[in-house]
Amino acid sequence: MSRAPELVREIDDKSAFLALMMRHWGSHRMMIGLKTYDCAEIPLLGLFTAAGEPLALASWAPDGDTAVLCALHALKPGEGAAERLLDAVKAAAKARGAVRLRAMLTNDNMPGLAFYQKLGFRFSGLYVEAIDAYRSVIPTIIKTGYQGLPVRDALELEIAL
Repeated sequence: MSRAPELVREIDDKSAFLALMMRHWGSHRMMIGLKTYDCAEIPLLGLFTAAGEPLALASWAPDGDTAVLCALHALKPGEGAAERLLDAVKAAAKARGAVRLRAMLTNDNMPGLAFYQKLGFRFSGLYVEAIDAYRSVIPTIIKTGYQGLPVRDALELEIAL
């Protein structure tokens, strides 16, 4: 069975995405490594059905020869939209000169950890108590996440482009 045509495009009005970030993370600013990225100020890509229904959203930023994936959200989990949009992010990052794509996850994000590893991402860093420290800069970051786990540490994963 063939899939209906989908469209990847950059999104200018980020208000719905920023609200989603606030609900899930407590902020639309992300600290990755020692840098803060405001998802309101960096590119946002969306994967849409031919009818214009959003399927997945991804916020990312170029950083030298690395692209940083700040957020990836499937609006209908389990349908492969996040994976298809991630492919588009990888292509856009490569077109802008990136040789790797980096993602940062919190210690509670077991579904995300499985998702990225399944797609070939490898561990590149573990930052014990990083999220606790980031709260001094972004105090609204959630304290508990997936299945009630405390959100404390950051895991960094990368994939070559």
